[in-house]
Amino acid sequence: MSSWISIGDLESAINRARAAQPASGAEGSLTREVATLGGLYGRLIWEHAEGIDATTLSDAQRVALDLWLPAGRSPG
Repeated sequence: MSSWISIGDLESAINRARAAQPASGAEGSLTREVATLGGLYGRLIWEHAEGIDATTLSDAQRVALDLWLPAGRSPG
């Protein structure tokens, strides 16, 4: 299994998580997983990166991706 997570895979994971767990409260608070994935996505955008090696993910990023990547994908 590939250890490369493309920015498209990350975006899919964010969309799946947001659909299943929409923002809540008056402030529109995101779930921990969506916020974690959003931070990673923002970093990739900032760095103009097409993806990230899954071996460099934090534990929180790996857990969020395990939960929300489309079936058949895994962060390493």
